[in-house]
Amino acid sequence: MNDTVAKLKASAGAVFRRPWAIALLALLVILALMFTRPRLEPVELQERVWPVSVVEVRRGDVQPTMELFGEVVSGRRTELRALVPGRIVDAGPNFREGARVKAGELLVQIDPFDYRNDRAEQKALFAEARVRMQTVERDLKRIRELYDENNVSEQALDDALLAVEQQTATLEQRRISLARAERALQDTRLTAPYDGVVHGVSADLGKQLSVNDKVAEVIDTGRLEVRFTLSNAQFGRTLESGGPIEGRPVSVSWQVGNETLEFKATLERVGAEIDSTTGGVELYAVLDDAGTTPLRPGAFVWTKMEDKLYANVMQAPDSALYAQDTVYVVRDGRMEPRQIVVRGYDGDTLLFEPAPGVSIEDGDQVVTTQIREGGAGIRVEIRE
Repeated sequence: MNDTVAKLKASAGAVFRRPWAIALLALLVILALMFTRPRLEPVELQERVWPVSVVEVRRGDVQPTMELFGEVVSGRRTELRALVPGRIVDAGPNFREGARVKAGELLVQIDPFDYRNDRAEQKALFAEARVRMQTVERDLKRIRELYDENNVSEQALDDALLAVEQQTATLEQRRISLARAERALQDTRLTAPYDGVVHGVSADLGKQLSVNDKVAEVIDTGRLEVRFTLSNAQFGRTLESGGPIEGRPVSVSWQVGNETLEFKATLERVGAEIDSTTGGVELYAVLDDAGTTPLRPGAFVWTKMEDKLYANVMQAPDSALYAQDTVYVVRDGRMEPRQIVVRGYDGDTLLFEPAPGVSIEDGDQVVTTQIREGGAGIRVEIRE
């Protein structure tokens, strides 16, 4: 038995020592692995479907509204300054911050004592000059008669004429001095130039005023204006819309706490200058019934004004715009590009029309979802 095993081992060793036998064994192993390996079945890849939102577009006329930030300003405000020096001896009952005053109402009375005396003195000097004028005129009349009768010389007539001319000049000087005294006495009373509100009070009883010292301001609350700025492009569109700018209606909103107050205004004028840094154009709108509103100068408000009228355009959210001039419509569940011409915006709404030669029909569904991998032909599913 042992001899038999030994012989088999010897024969096997002899076989494996041959190269062709080793190669045959390797080939058998490879074939066995190939036939016993697991087989991979091909998997069919499904096309990705993108969920999108769409909007149906239709042609129509659109007139957007421009929303602008503005500030309430006074159409008139007057600084009251002392026109004559003196001490304040009286003040009106409404001479206080925020009080309403009527036109002509007394605000401040400067001590009139010296000014009354000066007026009285100038009156007396004027009366004296007038009497003197009557005297020299009578003298001239008498001398002229005597001259006609050859009873006085020509020199006497010339002297009489000169006296009348000198007294005429003196009388005119006295008249001017009296008028100045009258004016100075009137200027001791500072009154409201119009109905309004007192602001910036800087004087009180007993204060000694010099000429041009500021006393207060009067703001005309019956004529309040809203000042707001249009950009260069907005102003250009306003001009394109045709018709005069003046007279257009403006809506004004004032946020007071949790309440929003609405006012109506009328565009009155364009500012005198254009801002060189921003290119903006200032506009002024006058508030209707300003005298009955709680608005005051300095309030910040929102204004709304009609923009240019866009005729025969389509609308879509601005998210529908790809590459500045392309939108996608859905056809048979796939995105198809359409080139467009952007006409303008209404807030976040895009106003456009198809480019020449491009067809976008009323009722077409325009994709409003931005897809990074989006492009022509991708499959989409419209979501509600």
